[in-house]
Amino acid sequence: MHDQKRAELKLVNQYIISFIGLKEGDHEFEFLFDQKFFDEHDLLQAKSGNIVANISLAKKTNMLSLTARLKGNLNIQCDRCLEYFEYPVHSQNELVVKFGENSEESTDEIWIIDPNAHELDMEQYLYECMSLSLPIQRIHFDNERGETGCDPDMLDKLEQHSSLDIKEEIDPRWNALKKLFNDIN
Repeated sequence: MHDQKRAELKLVNQYIISFIGLKEGDHEFEFLFDQKFFDEHDLLQAKSGNIVANISLAKKTNMLSLTARLKGNLNIQCDRCLEYFEYPVHSQNELVVKFGENSEESTDEIWIIDPNAHELDMEQYLYECMSLSLPIQRIHFDNERGETGCDPDMLDKLEQHSSLDIKEEIDPRWNALKKLFNDIN
């Protein structure tokens, strides 16, 4: 039972950087994102993925400077055909961590943490970096011949439903307004 609790604790803490024992200077950290991460972060809308985050941390006496580089693939759903596809992720994000009492002054690029803190939980930050690396509209890439990678059956169904003849009845009052406008001009 004790080993199981240790394993669960390790999973919970796998995105934490403990900086208290680090000397001033540059340090490197690497985080891997497994299926458990994608299951817990369903708002990312990625079914799975293979992402590696490399963190470069520069420790100074009064602050920490971090560069987070994410590289890999996410399995996301196409907005057009609803099929899942591999989307390449390449991003680089900068973060400055300062020590102070007023953590309300923190922003997306600058964190203010308690001077007595000894670690950084990077999970939410890396999740946000991953989210921001995705495009707003997620559509299959075109292949080498310029053809879409979307499911052709789904595209046929979309075409059938979008090309239905829709007859709009025009309110007769618009015709009276158009006649009035033409008479003025």
